[in-house]
Amino acid sequence: MPINVAYEKYTLNNGLDVILHEDHTIPVAAVNVWYHVGSQNEDPDRTGFAHLFEHIMFKGSKHHKGEYFMPLQEVGANVNGSTTTDRTTYYENVPAEYLELALWLESDRMGFLLDALDQASFDVEREVVKNERRQSYENRPYGLSGQEIRKALFPPSHPYHWQTIGSQEHLDVASIDDVKAFFRRFYNPNNASLSIAGDIDADETHRVVEKYFGNLEPGPAVPRISQWIPRLDSEIRLDLEDRVQLPRLYVSWVGPARFDPDEPALVVLMSILGEGRSSRLYRSLVYDKQIVREVSAHYGPMEIAGEIRLDATIALSSSIHDVEAALLDELDQLKRQPPRDDELQRVINRLEARHVRQLESVGGFGGRANLLNHYNVFAGDPGRVNSDFDRYVAVTPLDVQRVAREYLGAGRVRLVVSPTKAVAPTATQVDRGQQPGPGRPRDFRPPVPRRLHLPGGLDLLVVEKRDVPTVAAAIYFPVGAVADPTEQPGLSSFTTRLLTEGTRNRTSLQIAEESDFIAARLSVSVHRESLLASTEVLTQHWPSALSLLSDVLMNPTFPEREVERIRKERLTDLRRLRDNAGAIAERVSTEVLYGRDTPYGHPISGREDSVAALAVEDLVAYHERLWKQGRPTFILVGDIDAEKAAGQIESAFGSWEVQGTSGTASGATQDRGATTVYLVDKPGAAQSVISAGQLSVSRLHADYLPLVVMNMTFGGQYTARLNMNLREDKGYTYGYRSGFDWRRARSTFIAGGSVQTAVTKEAVIETLKEFRDLHADRPIGDSEFEKARFGLIRGYPPGFETNGQILGRLVDIVHFGLSDDYYSGQIERLQEVTLAEVRRVAAEHVDPSRLSIVIVGDRAIVEPGLKELNVPVVHLGYDGEPTD
Repeated sequence: MPINVAYEKYTLNNGLDVILHEDHTIPVAAVNVWYHVGSQNEDPDRTGFAHLFEHIMFKGSKHHKGEYFMPLQEVGANVNGSTTTDRTTYYENVPAEYLELALWLESDRMGFLLDALDQASFDVEREVVKNERRQSYENRPYGLSGQEIRKALFPPSHPYHWQTIGSQEHLDVASIDDVKAFFRRFYNPNNASLSIAGDIDADETHRVVEKYFGNLEPGPAVPRISQWIPRLDSEIRLDLEDRVQLPRLYVSWVGPARFDPDEPALVVLMSILGEGRSSRLYRSLVYDKQIVREVSAHYGPMEIAGEIRLDATIALSSSIHDVEAALLDELDQLKRQPPRDDELQRVINRLEARHVRQLESVGGFGGRANLLNHYNVFAGDPGRVNSDFDRYVAVTPLDVQRVAREYLGAGRVRLVVSPTKAVAPTATQVDRGQQPGPGRPRDFRPPVPRRLHLPGGLDLLVVEKRDVPTVAAAIYFPVGAVADPTEQPGLSSFTTRLLTEGTRNRTSLQIAEESDFIAARLSVSVHRESLLASTEVLTQHWPSALSLLSDVLMNPTFPEREVERIRKERLTDLRRLRDNAGAIAERVSTEVLYGRDTPYGHPISGREDSVAALAVEDLVAYHERLWKQGRPTFILVGDIDAEKAAGQIESAFGSWEVQGTSGTASGATQDRGATTVYLVDKPGAAQSVISAGQLSVSRLHADYLPLVVMNMTFGGQYTARLNMNLREDKGYTYGYRSGFDWRRARSTFIAGGSVQTAVTKEAVIETLKEFRDLHADRPIGDSEFEKARFGLIRGYPPGFETNGQILGRLVDIVHFGLSDDYYSGQIERLQEVTLAEVRRVAAEHVDPSRLSIVIVGDRAIVEPGLKELNVPVVHLGYDGEPTD
């Protein structure tokens, strides 16, 4: 492993661990705080407190009495938090000169949160958490499976008996005094670890950390359970009904805790069984027998125990009995015979690639700052970030066989989720009241790609970036789903999906095996206006990935067996759409805005009748027309030499001769009339999904940047108008946002989110009000404008941190025909945007009287209220078809 994370660790007098890691690649500082508290620390009759507190920690503190997001997003920071069974994490990725601001805020909520917590803010945030439970569990297909499995695996007195989201009933009866007691017990410096990484100066950071954290009072020591692994003597069989199209089988066992000697072997075992298309369960159950639609295997080690889980979504006309027998047979084979060496090496390659990709970022949930805290809190040694991977390299086939025999026994939980019809029902002195200003500004210039011209008139864009041994590559084609014939929606998507299912040189399984073995993220996907083939691999595997990529693009054979298998999967997925309210809303909104059978309005994945009718000849003709006659552009970012890469690409694609330029479909559309509600019935839905939008201008329009700034104030960030109204003020939703889907033709501008069913009408009223305010009634103010624009400017550098992020920027350069150095001038262009321009584009391009509002929810409950709004209500099916 060529990457070594250098760090310094020390402990303040009050017990706070501090870890520093310097990396001056981009002007970003990552602040990462771990509190060693999770749902395992809750009382059994007060579950959900740890997660509730994750939310409350963003509500302000004694010396910053306002939303925690506000001052950070104003300077372009990326902010978030998360809670698990064992820890609660908060992070801020900030422009480096604002490190002190982030530390001031973190220290203030660590030491003085309760001074600002009142009943009103507590009540609102409790409703937000309950909405999150509805959105992420109750209104999500199979969403309640996890809690039923946990209840059966772990006894009621075990800290893992309940899920982190907790119980609605416990949250309802919780008092503000209960919550304050929880904070005093666990949110203390001696129960926390502070990791700071990025463009920092260690000596100066020492000073600032001591300034803000040194005089915070420590709390009582937290008692710990070192290990508690219950054993099941026999199988527990459970059944659950859910509003889904396909049954799903879960088989779960209790496993060992994190850092147990058997952890690496179990991780490898689960990957061999269920990770990737070359895994045993995929090959047997999905590919060969075709009795399941999808299958996975996962081992989640936690602090005092672990959970091992297999799940299989049963295919149409298949039986649960047959699937269960086939799944258990695969387990028995591994118990009888250890895995092959190549299977083991494939997993090690994948784990290495995953680890390197995590190390690519300094901050966020998976970056270096977070990893240093992970190893510090759970292992007592942040240095294990540099050595922990060695445990996995040392795993042998016999180790894998041994843990399969030891842990995957008869003591397990078997849960079947069946479809059901929906039914109703240190002493320092610091002025904490003064918010810190910025530190020393850092200069940042995004990388400018080199453009090389390849034989045949093709272009190659390259950014050489040597800090991480990975290569991200893409091949861009300028036509996507807009080229689908009117009578064949889904043709491009179906063809693209089959490119990796067999070539003149490799079978479908060989493609999967080779891709998985080198841990390549091989993807060929269709978008509305483009087709993109991409991969991301460790540098050592780049030649193999390039060979694989060229073969699937140039030599597909569309084997009849694979076509029928993928057709069966696609038809199943299209039928399952009705399970997912968010997917229905997205699909129907596009059809409503552009027109159901237009190039921009038809569903990219197709419809059941069109997919059923596609013939192999259609796929061959499409590939010949668009992929062989299109004009691709090659894009590379990472640890690679440009000239050498050009030679490798020429060798791999030498026979590619562009014979013409593919035509593009017109983006012309007809605007909708007066504001109308389009209601899709989803009986029994716990929430309504609202999508209110209209067509807007092209990404190439001169008003692009003023519109970006406008959207930031309206719904483009946590502290924007929509979210502050519908989440923070009303408590209707877990999140309510807006955004543009930018296209070369006319783009869409959509606002919405998931809201409680009971307040669907009220949420629509507030949405319409916010559109009217934006348009004319309450124009964007000076402060809103400056914060949005400044946030975009300061938040610009983190968008160029990883190879994948840079690759995405280069794809946009090609797709929208931007100059190669376009991003070098973006900050200056943002600085030139004026408030007058932003107000003008809001008035010109946002029309609250001509909105198309798609609502997916329980018609019987929400329609009476919607009819009170005095707007037309049109009934549509889940595929956008009229139902009345």
